[in-house]
Amino acid sequence: MREKLQAQDFSKFNPLKPKLLEVVDGMLATDIARLMAQIPKEEASAPAGTNGSSDPTVKGGAFSQTTEAETPFGFGRYDARWGEGFDKGADEAEWVVNRERTAADSTFESLGPVNGFLSGRAAKEHMVKSKLPNSVLGKVWKLADIDKDGQLDADEFALANYLINLKLEGHEIPAELPKHLIPPSKRGVQDPVYPSLNDNDE
Repeated sequence: MREKLQAQDFSKFNPLKPKLLEVVDGMLATDIARLMAQIPKEEASAPAGTNGSSDPTVKGGAFSQTTEAETPFGFGRYDARWGEGFDKGADEAEWVVNRERTAADSTFESLGPVNGFLSGRAAKEHMVKSKLPNSVLGKVWKLADIDKDGQLDADEFALANYLINLKLEGHEIPAELPKHLIPPSKRGVQDPVYPSLNDNDE
């Protein structure tokens, strides 16, 4: 390893992302511990005499449909206990973005909105501070600019910041904005708008 690293320019390495480290620390501190605690329960629930039996079928434990539904590795979307990433808040009445929008609203006002809207240029100057690639920020913009008017109101700006933070935490930007992330102000006027990325944006 030393031989390999001697030829490397450490100044060109990507900087550490504190938020990603926090996610890993949380997984090690809680999720892994929770999963390890399940092992004795699975062994205790195994039928007597199954160890060393000639039956090759793997049953129970992590292979049980019931168990899968109770862990973050179950099929489908996470439930309220495990909701994270873009699924977080899917089963709640309150718009999940509101939880983290205090700073976004303050930034929105500091950027000088005109008639309640930020121009694309003003919003871009803020968004690039995340240091995410332009290709990613372009996807964020397409999902956040729900009415496709080339500018962001306070709700759309808060949504853009929320999407950026999720990306910085290591989650992938979805091709279509989940229904629960659409700002309440943009719902139910006519048919709900579901911003999505076309094939050229992938």
